[in-house]
Amino acid sequence: GQGNSTYIYHTRHFELRSPTALSRRHLQKFATIAESVPQVLGKFPLPLLGMPEGGRAKVMIFPDEESFVENGGISGAAGYYSGRKQAIMLRADTFLQPPPPTGSRLPPKADYDLLVHEFVHLCMHRDLGYLPTWFSEGVEEYIAAAHTNDGVYRFDNISSEIRDRITKGLSNDKNLVRLPSVRETMLLTSDTWRKRIEFGEEGDGYRVYATSLLIVHTLFHGGEKRRMDTKNFLNNLRPRKLIDQKVEILIPSNDRDKLQQRIAKYWRPRGLRIEFEAVPED
Repeated sequence: GQGNSTYIYHTRHFELRSPTALSRRHLQKFATIAESVPQVLGKFPLPLLGMPEGGRAKVMIFPDEESFVENGGISGAAGYYSGRKQAIMLRADTFLQPPPPTGSRLPPKADYDLLVHEFVHLCMHRDLGYLPTWFSEGVEEYIAAAHTNDGVYRFDNISSEIRDRITKGLSNDKNLVRLPSVRETMLLTSDTWRKRIEFGEEGDGYRVYATSLLIVHTLFHGGEKRRMDTKNFLNNLRPRKLIDQKVEILIPSNDRDKLQQRIAKYWRPRGLRIEFEAVPED
């Protein structure tokens, strides 16, 4: 339907608001990918699904970067999750009219894995205020990496999918991927994460996502104890003031450098050579 110059579309779990009418092709693509996310999270063997309450979750589409940033989006980004608005914000000039302008930092064509990433934000809304940023962003990247096409996910070859996603996101690194340290990444708050993305060097924005993805992969695939510890962590997120203590139990501070070494060692024979940044001495 249409009201106040806004086109509104409903799927089972989502309400899309767009300043322009969406073609049937685009709408079908959006709906298929959007509805695949709560479905895959609901089947995941960890308690990740937590939709916003009060009806369909909101998806707000903006025509260009200017209107996107004016409403709280990050300059240079294609999508943004707003916890305050309980909504994700997307740029139409990325997903509906690709390719973007020459010189843009956006991908040359619509990245629907990125769309999955943003919808995972929205579908984990219930717990995002409690989760450390590295964990939520890592989960979102993990699900996006497993997304193959049109709402289909494959977890049977997840190492290859993760390797491909990281090498695509950091294509300029060639044979050696340079990433922020595990320790530094785990200390980032939502504010310092956003500032790093918004004001960091062009082309470096994906690095911290990659480290988070590799940490989460270790939690999910690093053995039964790590999976059970992760499940217990997710089942006991409240109260918020104890989160730092619970993260410390999940990955102790004195184990983070060793975890980083294990990550690099695990991925080397799988086609991902990693060099983590040195951590400054205290």
